[in-house]
Order: sequence, then C-alpha cells, then structure tokens
Amino acid sequence: MGAAEPAPKVDAIYLAAHHIGYAGKLVDARRVDDREGEHLLVLSCKASRDDDYIELAATYYGRRDGRWQTEWTVRDHVDCPILDHNANFVLSAIRITDLNHDGRSEVTIPYKLFCSGGGDYSTVKVILREGATKLAIRGELEFHGKPPALEGKRQYDQALLQPANAAYKKHLDAVWKALVRLRD
Repeated sequence: MGAAEPAPKVDAIYLAAHHIGYAGKLVDARRVDDREGEHLLVLSCKASRDDDYIELAATYYGRRDGRWQTEWTVRDHVDCPILDHNANFVLSAIRITDLNHDGRSEVTIPYKLFCSGGGDYSTVKVILREGATKLAIRGELEFHGKPPALEGKRQYDQALLQPANAAYKKHLDAVWKALVRLRD
C-alpha cells in the first residue's frame, strides 16, 4: 500500500447494520484495512434548512473488540447567507496510502469551500491524517470554468515543512496538482 490504492466502498445499508451514524447526507464511505485492523472512512454533508450553512465531516472509525469507535473527525463548513456557495469533497482525489511503510494507513481528504463574494476562488484544503497526526495544505484555487491561476495560492502546515515529513509533502503536492487539473 505504498502508493494510493482504491479502498472498497460501503453503502448506507452497511453503515446502518453496523450502527454507524452520520449527520446529513452520506457522500461516500470506504473500508480500509491495515496492520491495526479494519477501518471505515465516512464522508457526510449537512446543510441548514435554508442552505446558508453547509458542513462537511470526514469521520474515521476503527473496529475494536467487535465495535466501531471514532478515531478522528475532520470537520469544516461554509456559512454564506444570500451569496452563491458550496462545499464538497473531491472524491476522485481521496487517497489511502502507506507512504512511510509502517503498515498504518494514511488518509488524504481534499475538499473545497466556496462563497461568492465577487471572486471565483474556492478555499481548498488537502488534509492528511494518520492516527493523531494531521498535516495539511490550505489555499485557494480558481474553479468555475475558468483557467486555473497556475497552481493557486497555498500554505503548508509548519510540520509539513520538516525534513521528516518530506514524503508526506510530496504526496500532498501531487494531490494539490491533481486538483488544479480537475477544475469544474
């Protein structure tokens, strides 16, 4: 599992049968196996009644003693009354890897948040989680049918710039570049 491998998908029926809940609409769910056992990545999206507020949640569960337990959650939102807005995961760019070859999966979750206040830039975040470790690139990319502004503006977490995290940085840079090519 050095490079990205497709993770088998699971559906809402499977989640319900295993008593795994989520808020709002199920966007995607994937099964992950590594040296620590079986895991589930559950992506959901919840909107307020008036759709001004949209929340994304990526929750990673691990199976312990026959029960599913939350290991971590990445949550973000867009709160944009009146203006055009959107929030979504970039499903084709999600990656399950083992870049450091320790047998534990790293999960990379890219998503974008958009609130039109006169510009056509989306806030883009590419988050990598491995257990308690969280590394990210955050920035802006121009979408909405226009040519990309080269590779967009981006900022790295300080920890990502450490030499020990060079493989993670290289991986997250590759995911970022894939997002530039994927524009809507």
